[in-house]
Amino acid sequence: MKKIVLFVATIVAVSLASCGGNKANNEEATKNEQQLKDSVAAVAAAASEAAADKAVEVIDAAKDAAKQAGEDLKQAAKDKAEEVTNAAKDAAKQAIDDAANAAKKQLENK
Repeated sequence: MKKIVLFVATIVAVSLASCGGNKANNEEATKNEQQLKDSVAAVAAAASEAAADKAVEVIDAAKDAAKQAGEDLKQAAKDKAEEVTNAAKDAAKQAIDDAANAAKKQLENK
């Protein structure tokens, strides 16, 4: 009977020692898990900040492109208006010259 009690006591002692070791391992695992979570959170925050910075750059580039496109369109409209005005002046001048030549011919025929 003494041997059985001693055997059971040994098993209990080994079990308790084993559970205590797991507790230390569990604490280490929990600590490592928290460090991993913190690292992931830091990486995610850095990635979010980088994405926000890139978005600002893209928006600024789009604003600049839109501004340049507006200026280009304004200049193109100004150039076309000048072209049409010059064509109208040339047509008016030609019409006046044609009318003057026609009037001269009529006077010469009389």
